[in-house]
Amino acid sequence: MTSIVETWEQLPARARIGMLAGALLIIALVTAVGIWAYRADYQVLFSDVAPADAAAMTSELDRLKTPYQLTDGGNTILVPKDLVYKTRLKLMGKELPLHGAVGFEVFNNADFGMTEFVQKVNYLRAIQGELTRTILSIEEIQAARVHLALPEQSLFKTAVAKPKASVTLTTKPGKVLASQQIAGIQRLVAASVADIVSSDVTVLDQHGVALTRVAQSDGGLDLGLSQLDSKRGTEDYLVKKVTEVLDRTFGAGQAVASVDVLLNLDQSKVTTEEVLPAKGIAPDGIATGVVVHERQVNTDSTASAPAKPSGSTVESDYQVGRRVEQTVTAAGTVKRMTIAVLVKQPLSDAQLDKLKEVVTLAVGFNSQRGDAVVVYAMDQFANPAAAKAPAAASPELPDLPSAMAPPGPVTARMSSTVITMLAALAGLGVVLLLYLFLRARRHAPVARLDAAQRARLLEDVRQWITPAAEPVAGASAPGVVRK
Repeated sequence: MTSIVETWEQLPARARIGMLAGALLIIALVTAVGIWAYRADYQVLFSDVAPADAAAMTSELDRLKTPYQLTDGGNTILVPKDLVYKTRLKLMGKELPLHGAVGFEVFNNADFGMTEFVQKVNYLRAIQGELTRTILSIEEIQAARVHLALPEQSLFKTAVAKPKASVTLTTKPGKVLASQQIAGIQRLVAASVADIVSSDVTVLDQHGVALTRVAQSDGGLDLGLSQLDSKRGTEDYLVKKVTEVLDRTFGAGQAVASVDVLLNLDQSKVTTEEVLPAKGIAPDGIATGVVVHERQVNTDSTASAPAKPSGSTVESDYQVGRRVEQTVTAAGTVKRMTIAVLVKQPLSDAQLDKLKEVVTLAVGFNSQRGDAVVVYAMDQFANPAAAKAPAAASPELPDLPSAMAPPGPVTARMSSTVITMLAALAGLGVVLLLYLFLRARRHAPVARLDAAQRARLLEDVRQWITPAAEPVAGASAPGVVRK
């Protein structure tokens, strides 16, 4: 113990400070490793949770006395790793009012003294909640609200108003609902609630824009938007078909396609009426019909009218057969179509003709309608003089691999820059090592000598600097220096 204290006292101040700092650093590292090794590992229980749902879940976790943490501004709930699945199943079995809606579980603990009005309100809430949960199962939808307007029905009162519904949707970032999905939501609500038709279900997005269009509207604006949507939908469908063919042939992004469609949005109705011939008559015969009533009248001459001849008259009634045929031509037929395709890589004329043939077959080209298709390569738009000048200036060389190709000016410049930087870093490292070596030599501790060691060292130095004397006859052994 005394030697340790003496050694500590003999150390300079810098060495003592360094040892204390090293000991504190080691203690801090050991403490941090211990805390990290024995702390609880938290994992995600639920992520992207709405604030209302997070409040309901955390209150239930507090009641269950389960530790948890909140991250991402309260949108993610973390629990210990060994409790993730157990806690998740418990919360799912608690029938929490998630997404701000309750389903038919509202009747699980119904009060027997509940009035009829309260039962109707709870039934309406249950239907809206179940529809909300079903709509939220769609991948592109982040939040949804369903509102039902059901007229009151009574035994002595006939409901004049029709039931209607409205759905407000919030899509996920970067997601867009297709027209088929919107129509599917309308049909879902119409099939879940009695006496509601699909056209009476209004769907809005998070910006308040109506995603549904009125089927038949007297307003010119709605009719124009509907026609524009039909044109856009047809063009997008054809562009998708052409782009799929081009991407599989040349690669993604190597070709551009554009389609313009002229639609016939006029709806026509043709009625044809013709007379059917009676059975048994030849096809080319005259249509006479079928006799349904016949009467014969006989006339005789009398003395008062001797000039009137006698005879008979036959009167017949016919039922003529008739056929009425109505032909309705739906709006939206294609009147004319033009397709333009631009390919990045150079192609020969024969290859362009083959590609044009493929595109015409993919879109359903019809020359009788006046359809047109053009296919070009980007090298055809370059300046012919500029394209031929480099070829004439330099002779043709065989293709070389990239590793054997001679380096260009940019590559040589980059190589010289890298070499200069590496040399500068190497020189800086040598200077730093030399500085650290000299600093260690300067601050190296000097051992202190006692009195006997100092006297012995002084005697040795004196012997080194005193010249050697000549040996004396009769002296003792050689090598003894006279003082």
